[in-house]
Amino acid sequence: MFEDEDYYQEHEEEMEKAIEKYESMLKDHDSVYFDSEEFEYIIDHYTQHNELKRSRQAVELAIEQHPENNMLKIKMARQYLLENDAQRAFDIMQHVERDDDDDPDYFLTLGSCLAVLGKSEEALENYFSALPYFDEDEKFDLYNAIAYEYQHMQQFDRALEFYRKALPFADERDTIYHEIRCCYLNAGRKDEAIAFFQAMIDKDPHNSKAWTNIGDIYRMMGQYEESIDPYEFALSIDPEDLWTNMHLADIYYDLGRYKEAIDTLEEALRNGVETSMIHTTIGDCYYRLNDLQTAEEHFRKALEINPMIGSGYAGLGYVFSDRGQSQKAIKYFEKALQLEPWETDHLYSMSTDYMKLKEYDKAMECLRKIQEQTPSDPDAYYYIADLYGQQDKIDEAINTIKFGLLQTDNEVSLLYLLAYAYFVKGSHSEGLEALDQALDADFELWPDFIEYDRELLANDTEILQLIERHKQNQQTTNTTNE
Repeated sequence: MFEDEDYYQEHEEEMEKAIEKYESMLKDHDSVYFDSEEFEYIIDHYTQHNELKRSRQAVELAIEQHPENNMLKIKMARQYLLENDAQRAFDIMQHVERDDDDDPDYFLTLGSCLAVLGKSEEALENYFSALPYFDEDEKFDLYNAIAYEYQHMQQFDRALEFYRKALPFADERDTIYHEIRCCYLNAGRKDEAIAFFQAMIDKDPHNSKAWTNIGDIYRMMGQYEESIDPYEFALSIDPEDLWTNMHLADIYYDLGRYKEAIDTLEEALRNGVETSMIHTTIGDCYYRLNDLQTAEEHFRKALEINPMIGSGYAGLGYVFSDRGQSQKAIKYFEKALQLEPWETDHLYSMSTDYMKLKEYDKAMECLRKIQEQTPSDPDAYYYIADLYGQQDKIDEAINTIKFGLLQTDNEVSLLYLLAYAYFVKGSHSEGLEALDQALDADFELWPDFIEYDRELLANDTEILQLIERHKQNQQTTNTTNE
C-alpha cells in the first residue's frame, strides 16, 4: 500500500547495485556496511516481491547498523504490518521521532497500524495529515484508505465522497465500484446506487463494469428479472467477463430457466472462457432438465479442469443416485465431502442413498454428523426423526423432535412434526396438544401438516375442529386489528 512506483523507477540503478552488493554479502557469509538509503532500496525490493523472510532479515540488519534511523524504524513497522502484527508495528512507531523528510511515511504507516487495530478515527487523523504531501494524481491509495475507514465506521456519505475522489485514478474499477455499491446498499439507498452507475454509463455507454453493477444491485435486492438486461448489456460489451456470465446464468437458474442459463454459459465457452465452475453449473442445469448423460459429461469436464472441485464429484453423485446406482453415488459424495467438509448437503445426499440401500445405521451416522455441525438447524432433527419413522421407531422419533425443539427454540415446523408423530403413535391427546401449540405459533402451516398423511389426519374430526377453532380466532384477531 502507498508504494511510489515513480520513485522506484527513478532509483532503479541504485537499487540494483544495492541488492547485488547485499546478496553477494549473503552468499559469501560476509559482514558489509550499507548506508541507510541502500538498506531502504534492499528492503523495498524484497517487500515488493513479497519475499518477507528476506525483507525481515534485511530490516533487522539495517536497524543493527543504523539503530536511530527514523526511516528504517518505519520500514521495520511496515514489516510487522506485512506479517499481520499491527500491535508490534504500532509499538515501534511510538519510538519514531518525527522528521519533516519522513512525515508522509510516518503518517501513512502510523495510520495503517491504527486502522488494523480498529482505531478508525485516529487512523483518519494520520491519513489526513499525509494528504498535503501528495499531488492529486498520487492520492489514489490514500483516498481509498480514508474511504475504507469511513465505511468501517458506517459513515457512508463520507466514504462515498472519498471513493469518488479515488475513482478517476483507479487502474481497475472493479474493486472501487464494489465498495461504492456496498456503501449505497448498506445505507439503504438502492435508487441512488443505480443512478450513480447509470451516470457512469451516460458518460461511457461501453462501461461494462457499470452495467454489471446495476445487474448486481437488482440481483442483491431479489429483483431477478430486472437484473437480466444490465447483465446482457455488460456481456455484449465484454463477452469474456466470467463473473457476469456466472451471475446471469445464476439468475436464469434461480428463475428455473435452465436452457437460458446453459445458453449463457455455452456462449462464454465459445468466447474462450472455460472454467470448472462453468461446467459444473451447466451440468447442474442439464441435471435439472433430467438430461443425466449430458450432465455427467459436464461434471467430468469440470473435474478434468480441476480435480479438486467438490461440486463436480457431488454432481456425479446426484446423477448416479438418480440412476439407482446408490453405491457409486455414495463414493462420489464421499469424495465431495473430503474436499468440502463444511458442506452438509453432501451428508444429506449420502444419507438418502444409504436409506435407499436400507443401510439405516450409516444413514443415521451421516445425519448425526450434520446435527453436530449445525445443532440449531431444524432440518437435521426432521430427517433423523423421519429415519426413525421409516424403521417404525416412533418413540425415538419423538425424543429426537423434542430435543430438536430445545435446540431450535421451538421451531414451529418441528412442533407440527411432533404432533404428527404422536398421532402416528396413537397418542391422540398429546398430538392435539402439540398441534394446538403449532397452530398458535404459525397457523398458516396447517395445510402442509395435513399433507403429511391425509388418510390419518384429514379425516380426524378433533383435528379438523381444532384447526377450525384457530381459524376463527385468526379471523377475529384480523378484524379487531383492522
